[in-house]
Amino acid sequence: MLRVQSVAQELERRIVNGIYAAGERVPTEPQLAAEFSVSRTTVRGAVADLQARGLVSREQGRGTFVRSTGRVSVSMILETNLSVSEVIRASGREPGTTGLSVQRKLAPAAVLAALRLPEGSKCVVVRRTRTADGVPIADSVDHLAVVRGLPLTPAAYENSIYELLEATHNQPVSSGTARIEALAAPLASAKRLDVPEGTPILVLSQVHELVD
Repeated sequence: MLRVQSVAQELERRIVNGIYAAGERVPTEPQLAAEFSVSRTTVRGAVADLQARGLVSREQGRGTFVRSTGRVSVSMILETNLSVSEVIRASGREPGTTGLSVQRKLAPAAVLAALRLPEGSKCVVVRRTRTADGVPIADSVDHLAVVRGLPLTPAAYENSIYELLEATHNQPVSSGTARIEALAAPLASAKRLDVPEGTPILVLSQVHELVD
């Protein structure tokens, strides 16, 4: 599992830094397996992770290519966690939460790949609207791996999820990866943010891991 993570992070770093340019074919599984001294299964898992997060696409009979979508999309390696609560407080406003729901559901394919969970796994899905001085500014959807002690009561998720995860795991959440892209607000998000459907919004997708 750690090898999959290590290979995925290095491949993503190369994509972010332009070593593998948009539209360029990524080296083959045998080539990457030889370079990283890992099995082809490990390489396959790393590439599946990148594919789930929209960084690469697989074309049967041709190989794996760095994705170019025509949309504005920026990927980065996070050195610090981007806490919405902290960002709001830093702006001199009071963070809040509305429209909170917590459900245990089967994890979709993209989440399975991002969290490196086996097929059929469930996750805790937390959806909330984050507010600044009562004004909605973010439609937040979090997918959390199910572990002992992780609460399912909505009240537990009214504040920082980072702090909750640190308390649950007894260790801090480490840095991770993020992707930012400009999209048109779908109806569900538009309603939560109190804006017309199709309003331009920034979508931030993050994947975080524990230090251990």
